[in-house]
Amino acid sequence: MKSLIRLGCILLLAGCYSQSSLAENCNASAGQTTINTQNITYLPTLPVNSQMTSQMPDNGGGVHFSCDLQMPTAGWKRIVYQQMDTSGAGTVINGHHVYATKLEGIGYSLGFQCNGGSIRYIDGSSAPAGNESTTVCDSSQLPGMLTQRELTVKMYITFFKTADVTLAGGNHENVDAQPQVGKLFIEQQAAGTEGTIVSSPTIIDLAALNVDIGSSGSCQVTTSSINVGLGTVNKAEFKGVNTVAGSLQSFAIPIFCSIPTDVKIGFFGVSADPALSDTLALNQDAQAAKGVGIRLSYGNNAAPAPAAGTAVKLNEASNLPVLKHITASSAGSAEKINFAAQYVQTGETISPGKANGIATFTLIYN
Repeated sequence: MKSLIRLGCILLLAGCYSQSSLAENCNASAGQTTINTQNITYLPTLPVNSQMTSQMPDNGGGVHFSCDLQMPTAGWKRIVYQQMDTSGAGTVINGHHVYATKLEGIGYSLGFQCNGGSIRYIDGSSAPAGNESTTVCDSSQLPGMLTQRELTVKMYITFFKTADVTLAGGNHENVDAQPQVGKLFIEQQAAGTEGTIVSSPTIIDLAALNVDIGSSGSCQVTTSSINVGLGTVNKAEFKGVNTVAGSLQSFAIPIFCSIPTDVKIGFFGVSADPALSDTLALNQDAQAAKGVGIRLSYGNNAAPAPAAGTAVKLNEASNLPVLKHITASSAGSAEKINFAAQYVQTGETISPGKANGIATFTLIYN
């Protein structure tokens, strides 16, 4: 009889221990994923330390984290990206930490968007796992994370020119794949506890990259710096996201070439939002305005240029329209290509302040 009683106690204690160990569990749906992108174009005329491409989304469906919401549920969660391959670390362009690809002279930065929120890059604003890491999303800012069974992280990649590329020949370069450049993981903490649980990571690889090489050519501009004054605008003039205010300001880029040439022009800089491919972000400092960007458009030009008012797509080196067949061969006879700029509302609310922006333009021709 005593042995039966002991056995019952042991079973009861085992049952109690098992019940107390249950808690919410979050894990990534895959242990590895590869970022695939379209071909990119390297422009020899683009200045060093310039953004080469837009924020390009990965072709896949993102990284999924599943949470079972088992009681007791987490009182805090965050998703973290940590760069593992830190080759080229120390280079910062447009606020992004930029890392080296396998082709010297071209770097990249990875961005992550949690459940449709803001895209986060390693920019020094947070360092949850060391200097080369960033918080993608945190339940202290997004409390809905605590009740969602699935969290999806969309991945983006942006390329930068970090040095002049030494070409082996021809107009195309193949860049080797890069395995294990970084990892994504989710951290969680049960309410009322201090311990943090870290999920197994999803390791991120970069697929091989195809780079088309643009012409170094012999077209020039008569001035390498153009200032466009947009004036002072009252924030009351804006009527909502995507509305403009202030006067549309025209500017021109004068060009001449050693031989008659069809010319395209690409503009490169920080976009206000991936969905606003024609809108520059303002330079960010303590006195900068918020909720406003600078929209670029084509001006009055003869065919085959786009009609006046057509949006200029930022950070695009391919699929640009021919703007003019330049026959001028000297600075004195340079031919102008016209553009325009205007303030546009990009956020739900606007805070007044300085509203300056910078774009780099480069000539593209065969």
